[in-house]
Amino acid sequence: MADTVVVEGPGQRVIRRKIVFTSQSLRSVVRPGDLAVREQRLDDVVHQMDLKGSLDDGNAPELERRIDAALAGGVRWLIVDLAEANPVGDQALNALSNAVRELRSRRGELILAGAAPDVGPRINAYEVAHRPALAANVDQAIMILKMLRPKTAVPRPKQRITSLTLPRIEPRGSA
Repeated sequence: MADTVVVEGPGQRVIRRKIVFTSQSLRSVVRPGDLAVREQRLDDVVHQMDLKGSLDDGNAPELERRIDAALAGGVRWLIVDLAEANPVGDQALNALSNAVRELRSRRGELILAGAAPDVGPRINAYEVAHRPALAANVDQAIMILKMLRPKTAVPRPKQRITSLTLPRIEPRGSA
């Protein structure tokens, strides 16, 4: 039977399961020419986009729309995972370059993670001020983010310690 899996082991019984594809298993499959975008907010100013499928010139407006929506939401740091995006068109790179300008004006950064080998040289053709940072994978992108992102101090009013601000301590048994 071609659609069964047989699991055997020493002292174990044989288990036969029929493999069934459901709508749940088909959601992860992107049709050729389509683009699937998974977004998540990592922080109040950090956003991650995982792109899967074709990022050709026909799908670039969708990418640009998603980036604009993230920017409108106050994003300053954007991680774009291109590990499963192939091909990456020139219009998509232009949209990413435009996002770099906007994010840097907000004192943030765009980090491309897992880009195909042909994307790096094409990104390097852009002016330095308009190039995103490149990372091998999302984990490395997060490490870059941690190094680049400034630490924000929470301003707290200075409190003067006096005998009135200290908690009152009563000896045991004095009631």
